Amino acid sequence: MLIRGKLRQNLKVMRDSLREATYSAGSGRLHYRFMSRSFDRETAAVFAGIKEHRKRTRVGSEIFELRRRIHMIEKGLTMRPRRDTFAVAYIGMTIDRLSRAIDAGALDNVTIAWARDVLDAYFVATSTSSSRAIADAQRRYAQLDVSSEAPYGGPAPLGEPTRSVAYRDLAQLAASRRSVRWYTDASVDREIVDRAIEVAMEAPTACNRVPYRFRVFDSPDDARTIATIAGGTAGYVHNLQSIVVVVGDLAAYVEERDRHLIYIDSSLAAMSFLLAMQSQGVATCCINWPDITAPEKKLTDLIGLRRHERVVMLIAYGYGDPTGLAPISPKFPLPRARTFERLGE
Repeated sequence: MLIRGKLRQNLKVMRDSLREATYSAGSGRLHYRFMSRSFDRETAAVFAGIKEHRKRTRVGSEIFELRRRIHMIEKGLTMRPRRDTFAVAYIGMTIDRLSRAIDAGALDNVTIAWARDVLDAYFVATSTSSSRAIADAQRRYAQLDVSSEAPYGGPAPLGEPTRSVAYRDLAQLAASRRSVRWYTDASVDREIVDRAIEVAMEAPTACNRVPYRFRVFDSPDDARTIATIAGGTAGYVHNLQSIVVVVGDLAAYVEERDRHLIYIDSSLAAMSFLLAMQSQGVATCCINWPDITAPEKKLTDLIGLRRHERVVMLIAYGYGDPTGLAPISPKFPLPRARTFERLGE
Protein backbone atom coordinates (compact mmCIF):
# COMPACT_ATOMS: atom_id res chain seq x y z
CA MET A 1 0.00 0.00 0.00
CA LEU A 2 2.83 2.35 0.91
CA ILE A 3 4.72 1.48 -2.27
CA ARG A 4 1.61 2.07 -4.37
CA GLY A 5 1.09 5.47 -2.73
CA LYS A 6 4.69 6.50 -3.40
CA LEU A 7 4.40 5.34 -7.01
CA ARG A 8 1.28 7.48 -7.52
CA GLN A 9 3.05 10.43 -5.95
CA ASN A 10 6.10 9.99 -8.18
CA LEU A 11 3.95 9.69 -11.27
CA LYS A 12 2.13 12.88 -10.30
CA VAL A 13 5.45 14.72 -9.83
CA MET A 14 6.63 13.52 -13.25
CA ARG A 15 3.34 14.51 -14.88
CA ASP A 16 3.39 17.95 -13.25
CA SER A 17 7.02 18.48 -14.32
CA LEU A 18 6.18 17.52 -17.89
CA ARG A 19 3.18 19.86 -17.90
CA GLU A 20 5.31 22.69 -16.58
CA ALA A 21 7.91 22.10 -19.29
CA THR A 22 5.16 22.08 -21.92
CA TYR A 23 3.65 25.29 -20.61
CA SER A 24 7.06 26.97 -20.53
CA ALA A 25 8.36 26.02 -23.94
CA GLY A 26 5.74 24.01 -25.79
CA SER A 27 2.69 24.64 -27.90
CA GLY A 28 -0.75 24.86 -26.35
CA ARG A 29 -2.26 23.22 -29.39
CA LEU A 30 0.05 20.21 -29.08
CA HIS A 31 -0.38 20.03 -25.32
CA TYR A 32 -4.15 19.85 -25.40
CA ARG A 33 -4.15 17.44 -28.32
CA PHE A 34 -1.70 14.87 -26.96
CA MET A 35 -1.13 15.48 -23.24
CA SER A 36 -4.39 16.73 -21.76
CA ARG A 37 -8.04 15.77 -22.10
CA SER A 38 -9.28 18.84 -20.22
CA PHE A 39 -11.41 20.05 -23.13
CA ASP A 40 -12.75 16.66 -24.20
CA ARG A 41 -16.05 17.09 -22.35
CA GLU A 42 -16.68 20.51 -23.85
CA THR A 43 -15.81 19.21 -27.31
CA ALA A 44 -18.16 16.25 -26.92
CA ALA A 45 -20.97 18.49 -25.62
CA VAL A 46 -20.57 21.00 -28.47
CA PHE A 47 -20.65 18.19 -31.03
CA ALA A 48 -23.68 16.62 -29.35
CA GLY A 49 -25.41 20.00 -29.36
CA ILE A 50 -24.89 20.52 -33.09
CA LYS A 51 -26.04 16.96 -33.75
CA GLU A 52 -29.18 17.47 -31.66
CA HIS A 53 -29.82 20.82 -33.38
CA ARG A 54 -29.74 19.17 -36.80
CA LYS A 55 -31.92 16.28 -35.61
CA ARG A 56 -34.57 18.69 -34.32
CA THR A 57 -34.39 20.59 -37.60
CA ARG A 58 -35.20 17.42 -39.55
CA VAL A 59 -38.33 16.70 -37.50
CA GLY A 60 -39.48 20.31 -37.29
CA SER A 61 -39.04 20.78 -33.53
CA GLU A 62 -35.97 23.06 -33.64
CA ILE A 63 -36.93 26.48 -32.25
CA PHE A 64 -33.62 28.19 -31.41
CA GLU A 65 -32.66 28.98 -35.00
CA LEU A 66 -36.20 30.18 -35.65
CA ARG A 67 -35.93 32.53 -32.67
CA ARG A 68 -32.57 33.74 -33.95
CA ARG A 69 -33.94 34.57 -37.41
CA ILE A 70 -37.05 36.29 -36.03
CA HIS A 71 -34.76 38.38 -33.85
CA MET A 72 -32.58 39.27 -36.85
CA ILE A 73 -35.65 40.39 -38.79
CA GLU A 74 -36.90 42.37 -35.81
CA LYS A 75 -33.51 44.04 -35.56
CA GLY A 76 -33.67 44.89 -39.25
CA LEU A 77 -37.01 46.60 -38.68
CA THR A 78 -35.35 48.93 -36.16
CA MET A 79 -32.58 50.09 -38.53
CA ARG A 80 -32.51 53.70 -39.73
CA PRO A 81 -33.11 54.24 -42.53
CA ARG A 82 -35.16 51.09 -42.88
CA ARG A 83 -34.58 49.29 -46.17
CA ASP A 84 -37.43 47.88 -48.25
CA THR A 85 -35.39 44.75 -49.03
CA PHE A 86 -33.57 42.80 -46.32
CA ALA A 87 -33.38 39.30 -44.85
CA VAL A 88 -33.64 37.89 -48.37
CA ALA A 89 -31.09 35.17 -47.67
CA TYR A 90 -33.08 33.59 -44.87
CA ILE A 91 -36.72 34.74 -45.02
CA GLY A 92 -37.73 31.57 -46.86
CA MET A 93 -36.00 29.38 -44.30
CA THR A 94 -37.64 31.35 -41.50
CA ILE A 95 -41.13 30.73 -42.88
CA ASP A 96 -40.30 27.06 -43.41
CA ARG A 97 -39.06 26.70 -39.82
CA LEU A 98 -42.11 28.53 -38.50
CA SER A 99 -44.50 26.35 -40.47
CA ARG A 100 -42.87 23.11 -39.36
CA ALA A 101 -42.65 24.21 -35.73
CA ILE A 102 -46.34 25.12 -35.68
CA ASP A 103 -47.24 21.74 -37.19
CA ALA A 104 -45.06 19.99 -34.60
CA GLY A 105 -46.67 21.93 -31.74
CA ALA A 106 -43.23 23.14 -30.69
CA LEU A 107 -44.09 26.79 -30.12
CA ASP A 108 -45.64 28.51 -27.11
CA ASN A 109 -48.18 31.31 -27.56
CA VAL A 110 -45.68 34.05 -26.72
CA THR A 111 -43.25 32.89 -29.42
CA ILE A 112 -46.05 32.57 -31.97
CA ALA A 113 -47.25 36.10 -31.21
CA TRP A 114 -43.71 37.46 -31.41
CA ALA A 115 -43.07 35.75 -34.76
CA ARG A 116 -46.44 36.92 -36.10
CA ASP A 117 -46.01 40.54 -35.07
CA VAL A 118 -42.46 40.74 -36.40
CA LEU A 119 -43.30 39.05 -39.70
CA ASP A 120 -46.45 41.15 -40.17
CA ALA A 121 -44.32 44.27 -39.77
CA TYR A 122 -41.63 42.83 -42.04
CA PHE A 123 -43.96 42.15 -44.94
CA VAL A 124 -45.42 45.65 -44.62
CA ALA A 125 -41.92 47.15 -44.61
CA THR A 126 -40.91 45.12 -47.68
CA SER A 127 -44.16 45.59 -49.60
CA THR A 128 -42.41 47.66 -52.29
CA SER A 129 -39.53 45.24 -52.68
CA SER A 130 -38.98 43.52 -56.02
CA SER A 131 -37.51 40.43 -54.36
CA ARG A 132 -39.15 37.21 -55.52
CA ALA A 133 -37.90 35.45 -52.40
CA ILE A 134 -39.80 37.89 -50.19
CA ALA A 135 -42.96 37.63 -52.30
CA ASP A 136 -42.84 33.83 -52.18
CA ALA A 137 -42.26 33.86 -48.42
CA GLN A 138 -45.21 36.21 -47.94
CA ARG A 139 -47.52 33.91 -49.88
CA ARG A 140 -46.51 30.94 -47.74
CA TYR A 141 -46.75 32.98 -44.54
CA ALA A 142 -50.32 34.02 -45.36
CA GLN A 143 -51.35 30.35 -45.24
CA LEU A 144 -50.08 29.78 -41.69
CA ASP A 145 -52.22 29.84 -38.57
CA VAL A 146 -50.34 32.26 -36.31
CA SER A 147 -53.24 33.08 -34.00
CA SER A 148 -52.26 33.69 -30.40
CA GLU A 149 -53.76 35.42 -27.39
CA ALA A 150 -50.37 36.60 -26.14
CA PRO A 151 -49.79 40.37 -26.14
CA TYR A 152 -48.03 42.22 -28.96
CA GLY A 153 -44.39 41.19 -29.19
CA GLY A 154 -43.00 43.11 -32.15
CA PRO A 155 -40.78 46.20 -32.27
CA ALA A 156 -42.09 49.23 -30.41
CA PRO A 157 -41.01 52.84 -29.84
CA LEU A 158 -38.36 53.25 -27.18
CA GLY A 159 -40.08 56.16 -25.45
CA GLU A 160 -38.68 57.77 -22.34
CA PRO A 161 -36.28 55.73 -20.18
CA THR A 162 -38.01 54.00 -17.30
CA ARG A 163 -36.94 55.49 -13.99
CA SER A 164 -39.21 53.60 -11.62
CA VAL A 165 -36.13 52.33 -9.77
CA ALA A 166 -33.70 54.99 -8.61
CA TYR A 167 -29.99 54.31 -9.07
CA ARG A 168 -29.44 54.65 -5.34
CA ASP A 169 -32.01 51.91 -4.66
CA LEU A 170 -30.46 49.60 -7.23
CA ALA A 171 -26.95 50.20 -5.90
CA GLN A 172 -28.15 49.53 -2.37
CA LEU A 173 -29.85 46.31 -3.46
CA ALA A 174 -26.67 45.09 -5.19
CA ALA A 175 -24.51 45.99 -2.20
CA SER A 176 -26.88 44.33 0.26
CA ARG A 177 -26.77 40.98 -1.54
CA ARG A 178 -24.23 38.69 0.09
CA SER A 179 -23.34 35.03 -0.32
CA VAL A 180 -25.35 33.47 2.50
CA ARG A 181 -24.53 29.93 3.62
CA TRP A 182 -26.71 29.70 6.72
CA TYR A 183 -30.46 29.40 6.37
CA THR A 184 -33.51 28.86 8.50
CA ASP A 185 -35.63 25.79 7.79
CA ALA A 186 -38.48 27.93 6.41
CA SER A 187 -39.33 27.02 2.82
CA VAL A 188 -39.49 29.64 0.07
CA ASP A 189 -42.79 29.76 -1.79
CA ARG A 190 -42.45 28.67 -5.40
CA GLU A 191 -44.29 31.79 -6.56
CA ILE A 192 -41.39 33.87 -5.21
CA VAL A 193 -38.92 31.74 -7.14
CA ASP A 194 -40.98 32.02 -10.33
CA ARG A 195 -41.12 35.80 -10.01
CA ALA A 196 -37.34 35.90 -9.73
CA ILE A 197 -36.93 33.67 -12.78
CA GLU A 198 -39.30 35.86 -14.76
CA VAL A 199 -37.01 38.80 -13.99
CA ALA A 200 -33.97 36.69 -14.87
CA MET A 201 -35.40 35.86 -18.28
CA GLU A 202 -35.55 39.55 -19.14
CA ALA A 203 -31.75 39.45 -19.34
CA PRO A 204 -30.43 39.67 -22.91
CA THR A 205 -29.37 36.54 -24.78
CA ALA A 206 -27.65 36.28 -28.15
CA CYS A 207 -30.41 36.58 -30.79
CA ASN A 208 -33.01 35.95 -28.07
CA ARG A 209 -32.39 32.20 -28.07
CA VAL A 210 -32.60 31.80 -24.25
CA PRO A 211 -30.27 28.76 -24.18
CA TYR A 212 -30.65 27.81 -20.53
CA ARG A 213 -32.98 26.35 -17.93
CA PHE A 214 -33.26 26.88 -14.19
CA ARG A 215 -33.63 23.40 -12.66
CA VAL A 216 -35.07 24.08 -9.19
CA PHE A 217 -34.75 21.52 -6.38
CA ASP A 218 -36.57 22.76 -3.28
CA SER A 219 -36.34 19.61 -1.18
CA PRO A 220 -33.59 20.05 1.44
CA ASP A 221 -32.42 16.46 0.91
CA ASP A 222 -32.13 17.00 -2.85
CA ALA A 223 -30.41 20.35 -2.43
CA ARG A 224 -27.80 18.86 -0.09
CA THR A 225 -27.18 15.85 -2.31
CA ILE A 226 -26.57 18.09 -5.33
CA ALA A 227 -24.45 20.64 -3.47
CA THR A 228 -22.22 17.89 -2.07
CA ILE A 229 -21.29 16.88 -5.63
CA ALA A 230 -20.11 20.40 -6.41
CA GLY A 231 -17.38 20.42 -3.79
CA GLY A 232 -16.41 23.51 -1.81
CA THR A 233 -19.54 23.15 0.29
CA ALA A 234 -18.08 21.20 3.20
CA GLY A 235 -19.06 22.67 6.54
CA TYR A 236 -22.37 24.17 5.50
CA VAL A 237 -23.97 21.80 2.96
CA HIS A 238 -26.05 20.18 5.72
CA ASN A 239 -27.82 23.53 6.22
CA LEU A 240 -28.93 24.16 2.63
CA GLN A 241 -32.66 24.20 1.91
CA SER A 242 -33.04 24.65 -1.86
CA ILE A 243 -30.83 24.83 -4.90
CA VAL A 244 -31.01 25.88 -8.54
CA VAL A 245 -28.96 24.09 -11.16
CA VAL A 246 -28.41 26.49 -14.07
CA VAL A 247 -28.10 24.36 -17.21
CA GLY A 248 -26.95 25.55 -20.64
CA ASP A 249 -28.32 23.92 -23.81
CA LEU A 250 -25.75 23.61 -26.60
CA ALA A 251 -28.46 22.39 -28.99
CA ALA A 252 -29.33 26.08 -29.36
CA TYR A 253 -26.46 26.49 -31.83
CA VAL A 254 -25.38 25.07 -35.14
CA GLU A 255 -21.92 26.68 -35.15
CA GLU A 256 -18.95 25.88 -32.90
CA ARG A 257 -18.22 29.60 -32.60
CA ASP A 258 -21.27 30.00 -30.34
CA ARG A 259 -20.19 27.39 -27.79
CA HIS A 260 -19.55 29.93 -25.01
CA LEU A 261 -22.89 31.68 -25.25
CA ILE A 262 -24.55 29.31 -22.80
CA TYR A 263 -22.20 30.60 -20.09
CA ILE A 264 -22.57 34.27 -21.00
CA ASP A 265 -26.34 34.28 -21.42
CA SER A 266 -27.16 32.15 -18.39
CA SER A 267 -24.81 34.17 -16.18
CA LEU A 268 -26.56 37.40 -17.18
CA ALA A 269 -29.84 35.77 -16.20
CA ALA A 270 -28.39 34.39 -12.97
CA MET A 271 -27.36 37.85 -11.73
CA SER A 272 -30.85 39.18 -12.33
CA PHE A 273 -32.21 36.14 -10.49
CA LEU A 274 -29.99 36.86 -7.48
CA LEU A 275 -31.11 40.49 -7.26
CA ALA A 276 -34.77 39.56 -7.75
CA MET A 277 -34.53 37.05 -4.90
CA GLN A 278 -32.79 39.63 -2.72
CA SER A 279 -35.54 42.16 -3.43
CA GLN A 280 -38.05 39.64 -2.07
CA GLY A 281 -36.10 38.98 1.11
CA VAL A 282 -34.58 35.68 -0.03
CA ALA A 283 -30.86 35.06 0.43
CA THR A 284 -28.69 33.31 -2.17
CA CYS A 285 -25.24 31.84 -2.66
CA CYS A 286 -23.57 30.99 -5.96
CA ILE A 287 -21.73 27.67 -5.84
CA ASN A 288 -18.91 27.28 -8.32
CA TRP A 289 -19.03 24.39 -10.77
CA PRO A 290 -15.48 23.54 -11.93
CA ASP A 291 -15.11 21.49 -15.10
CA ILE A 292 -14.07 18.19 -13.50
CA THR A 293 -14.94 14.79 -14.95
CA ALA A 294 -16.18 12.89 -11.88
CA PRO A 295 -18.67 15.45 -10.47
CA GLU A 296 -19.80 16.36 -13.98
CA LYS A 297 -20.74 12.75 -14.70
CA LYS A 298 -22.28 12.24 -11.27
CA LEU A 299 -24.59 15.25 -11.50
CA THR A 300 -25.38 14.55 -15.15
CA ASP A 301 -26.57 11.07 -14.22
CA LEU A 302 -28.36 12.24 -11.07
CA ILE A 303 -30.58 14.89 -12.68
CA GLY A 304 -30.77 13.35 -16.14
CA LEU A 305 -28.86 15.79 -18.30
CA ARG A 306 -28.32 15.03 -21.97
CA ARG A 307 -24.92 15.12 -23.66
CA HIS A 308 -25.51 18.57 -25.13
CA GLU A 309 -26.46 20.08 -21.75
CA ARG A 310 -23.84 21.52 -19.41
CA VAL A 311 -24.05 22.73 -15.83
CA VAL A 312 -23.06 26.39 -15.59
CA MET A 313 -23.43 26.98 -11.84
CA LEU A 314 -25.45 26.14 -8.78
CA ILE A 315 -27.37 28.70 -6.73
CA ALA A 316 -28.44 27.94 -3.16
CA TYR A 317 -31.33 29.98 -1.79
CA GLY A 318 -33.47 30.33 1.30
CA TYR A 319 -34.26 32.63 4.18
CA GLY A 320 -31.02 33.66 5.83
CA ASP A 321 -30.42 32.74 9.45
CA PRO A 322 -30.13 36.12 11.25
CA THR A 323 -27.70 34.60 13.76
CA GLY A 324 -25.29 33.47 11.04
CA LEU A 325 -22.39 35.38 9.49
CA ALA A 326 -21.83 36.10 5.82
CA PRO A 327 -18.63 37.41 4.19
CA ILE A 328 -18.73 41.04 3.14
CA SER A 329 -16.03 40.37 0.52
CA PRO A 330 -15.29 43.96 -0.58
CA LYS A 331 -14.61 44.28 -4.30
CA PHE A 332 -11.70 46.03 -5.99
CA PRO A 333 -11.75 49.83 -6.06
CA LEU A 334 -13.50 51.14 -9.17
CA PRO A 335 -10.30 52.22 -11.04
CA ARG A 336 -8.99 48.64 -10.74
CA ALA A 337 -11.91 47.34 -12.79
CA ARG A 338 -12.48 50.23 -15.20
CA THR A 339 -10.50 52.32 -17.66
CA PHE A 340 -11.75 54.96 -20.08
CA GLU A 341 -9.79 54.61 -23.30
CA ARG A 342 -9.42 55.85 -26.86
CA LEU A 343 -7.93 53.86 -29.69
CA GLY A 344 -4.43 54.99 -30.65
CA GLU A 345 -3.65 56.60 -27.30
